[in-house]
Amino acid sequence: MPSPSPRRRRAAPTPAPAPSGGPRQAVLDAARVLFVREGLDGLTVRRIAERAGLTTMAVYTHWQGRDGLLGALYDEGVATLAAAQARALSALPPEATPVERVQALCRAFRETAHGAPHHYALMLGGTSHAFHPPAESAARALATLATLEEAVAAALVQALGTSDAARHAATIARQLFAFCHGWVALEQARMLGSQAYGETSSGIAPGAPPDAYTTAIAALLRVPAA
Repeated sequence: MPSPSPRRRRAAPTPAPAPSGGPRQAVLDAARVLFVREGLDGLTVRRIAERAGLTTMAVYTHWQGRDGLLGALYDEGVATLAAAQARALSALPPEATPVERVQALCRAFRETAHGAPHHYALMLGGTSHAFHPPAESAARALATLATLEEAVAAALVQALGTSDAARHAATIARQLFAFCHGWVALEQARMLGSQAYGETSSGIAPGAPPDAYTTAIAALLRVPAA
């Protein structure tokens, strides 16, 4: 009887290549995927570690746990909004009026809210009341509102022909932001249809007539009564 042939040893699996950014970046990338897909509910230390292929200790070592990651995701949301503002302004023709610049910035708020809803909610404190962004992160977020305030000031000066009108810019910019956020909330609750703001399935239709959203923004650019 011939002797049995020796059993072949199974080759060890080739380990996945380490991410270029190292374990810290791997943890952040894993957290981002979970957060975008599931919001805060999916962002547990255990699931982040599993997705990153690391231990839970690595999440604490590199990010001090979930709050550190929330801070990074908050910063990403602010950067997304700032980039949307820059795109909105750069897309305007050189002859765009100050009111049109304000409207473009308000569309950027809405674009961010729909394109990155969990990041947007985190920035506004609607995701976790226990999370408070670091002071420098909060300052960057306020800078996006300052961009709107500057545009509002220019629109008021042009409309009223006096620089004194600009002193109302901060108040009106905050009113506009509140309006934008409220509008988005109604859309996300499916209480407003696309016909209300002149959109197609792929975005705002080129050459679309003034819609309810931008028309309301222009209407809000009024100096409050003394």
